Amino acid sequence: MKKPDSIVRIPCKSVNGFFKHWFRFLKPLHKLTDREIDVISSFATQRYELSKVIQDTDILDKYTMNSDTKKKVREECNISLQNFQVIMSNLRKHGVIIDNKINPRYVPNLDGEAKTFQLMLHFEIE
Repeated sequence: MKKPDSIVRIPCKSVNGFFKHWFRFLKPLHKLTDREIDVISSFATQRYELSKVIQDTDILDKYTMNSDTKKKVREECNISLQNFQVIMSNLRKHGVIIDNKINPRYVPNLDGEAKTFQLMLHFEIE
Protein backbone atom coordinates (compact mmCIF):
# COMPACT_ATOMS: atom_id res chain seq x y z
CA MET A 1 0.00 0.00 0.00
CA LYS A 2 1.21 3.48 -0.87
CA LYS A 3 2.33 5.81 1.93
CA PRO A 4 -0.07 8.63 2.81
CA ASP A 5 0.37 11.78 0.73
CA SER A 6 -0.70 14.06 3.55
CA ILE A 7 -1.01 13.67 7.31
CA VAL A 8 -2.88 16.11 9.50
CA ARG A 9 -2.45 15.95 13.28
CA ILE A 10 -5.50 16.95 15.33
CA PRO A 11 -4.66 17.39 19.02
CA CYS A 12 -7.48 16.67 21.49
CA LYS A 13 -7.38 17.63 25.16
CA SER A 14 -9.96 15.01 26.18
CA VAL A 15 -11.93 12.04 24.94
CA ASN A 16 -15.00 14.26 24.64
CA GLY A 17 -12.92 16.69 22.58
CA PHE A 18 -11.99 13.82 20.26
CA PHE A 19 -15.64 12.89 19.79
CA LYS A 20 -16.60 16.50 19.07
CA HIS A 21 -13.92 16.62 16.35
CA TRP A 22 -15.10 13.21 15.11
CA PHE A 23 -18.74 14.25 14.76
CA ARG A 24 -17.82 17.63 13.24
CA PHE A 25 -15.71 15.80 10.67
CA LEU A 26 -18.66 13.53 9.85
CA LYS A 27 -21.11 16.45 9.61
CA PRO A 28 -21.63 16.02 5.83
CA LEU A 29 -22.98 12.54 6.60
CA HIS A 30 -25.32 13.32 9.49
CA LYS A 31 -26.00 17.09 9.17
CA LEU A 32 -26.36 17.67 12.93
CA THR A 33 -26.31 21.10 14.55
CA ASP A 34 -23.48 22.05 16.91
CA ARG A 35 -25.77 21.50 19.91
CA GLU A 36 -26.74 18.05 18.66
CA ILE A 37 -23.04 17.29 18.15
CA ASP A 38 -22.40 18.27 21.78
CA VAL A 39 -25.06 15.80 22.94
CA ILE A 40 -23.99 12.87 20.74
CA SER A 41 -20.33 13.52 21.65
CA SER A 42 -21.25 13.26 25.31
CA PHE A 43 -23.09 9.98 24.67
CA ALA A 44 -20.12 8.66 22.68
CA THR A 45 -17.78 9.62 25.54
CA GLN A 46 -19.99 7.80 28.03
CA ARG A 47 -20.08 4.77 25.74
CA TYR A 48 -16.29 4.81 25.39
CA GLU A 49 -15.79 5.00 29.17
CA LEU A 50 -18.28 2.18 29.74
CA SER A 51 -16.57 0.07 27.06
CA LYS A 52 -13.50 -0.14 29.28
CA VAL A 53 -15.45 -2.38 31.68
CA ILE A 54 -18.31 -3.76 29.54
CA GLN A 55 -17.24 -5.99 26.65
CA ASP A 56 -20.69 -7.11 25.44
CA THR A 57 -21.88 -4.51 22.91
CA ASP A 58 -25.58 -5.18 23.55
CA ILE A 59 -25.17 -4.49 27.27
CA LEU A 60 -22.89 -1.54 26.48
CA ASP A 61 -25.53 0.01 24.22
CA LYS A 62 -28.25 -0.47 26.87
CA TYR A 63 -26.15 1.26 29.55
CA THR A 64 -25.21 4.04 27.14
CA MET A 65 -28.86 4.92 26.61
CA ASN A 66 -30.27 4.23 30.06
CA SER A 67 -32.00 6.98 32.06
CA ASP A 68 -29.01 7.62 34.35
CA THR A 69 -26.68 8.19 31.40
CA LYS A 70 -29.24 10.41 29.67
CA LYS A 71 -29.53 12.50 32.84
CA LYS A 72 -25.74 12.77 33.05
CA VAL A 73 -25.49 13.85 29.40
CA ARG A 74 -28.26 16.41 29.93
CA GLU A 75 -26.43 17.85 32.93
CA GLU A 76 -23.04 17.87 31.17
CA CYS A 77 -24.55 19.69 28.19
CA ASN A 78 -26.55 21.98 30.49
CA ILE A 79 -29.85 21.58 28.66
CA SER A 80 -33.43 21.30 29.82
CA LEU A 81 -35.38 18.06 29.63
CA GLN A 82 -37.64 19.48 26.91
CA ASN A 83 -34.69 20.62 24.77
CA PHE A 84 -32.96 17.28 25.35
CA GLN A 85 -36.02 15.41 24.10
CA VAL A 86 -36.08 17.53 20.93
CA ILE A 87 -32.38 16.86 20.35
CA MET A 88 -32.86 13.11 20.91
CA SER A 89 -35.69 13.16 18.37
CA ASN A 90 -33.42 14.93 15.87
CA LEU A 91 -30.61 12.41 16.49
CA ARG A 92 -33.07 9.63 15.65
CA LYS A 93 -34.40 11.51 12.60
CA HIS A 94 -30.85 11.91 11.24
CA GLY A 95 -30.05 8.22 11.83
CA VAL A 96 -27.36 8.85 14.43
CA ILE A 97 -29.39 6.97 17.03
CA ILE A 98 -31.15 3.85 15.76
CA ASP A 99 -33.07 1.39 17.95
CA ASN A 100 -32.03 3.34 21.06
CA LYS A 101 -28.28 3.00 20.40
CA ILE A 102 -25.64 5.01 18.59
CA ASN A 103 -25.55 3.96 14.95
CA PRO A 104 -22.43 1.73 14.62
CA ARG A 105 -21.52 3.72 11.51
CA TYR A 106 -20.66 6.64 13.81
CA VAL A 107 -18.78 4.70 16.49
CA PRO A 108 -15.02 4.80 15.90
CA ASN A 109 -13.08 1.69 16.88
CA LEU A 110 -11.07 3.10 19.77
CA ASP A 111 -8.77 0.91 21.81
CA GLY A 112 -9.22 1.62 25.52
CA GLU A 113 -5.48 2.08 26.04
CA ALA A 114 -4.59 3.89 22.81
CA LYS A 115 -3.83 7.59 22.86
CA THR A 116 -4.18 7.98 19.10
CA PHE A 117 -6.77 7.20 16.46
CA GLN A 118 -5.91 7.04 12.79
CA LEU A 119 -8.41 7.45 10.01
CA MET A 120 -7.43 6.88 6.42
CA LEU A 121 -9.37 8.48 3.61
CA HIS A 122 -8.90 7.15 0.14
CA PHE A 123 -10.09 9.50 -2.60
CA GLU A 124 -10.28 8.22 -6.17
CA ILE A 125 -10.62 10.75 -8.94
CA GLU A 126 -12.31 9.16 -11.92
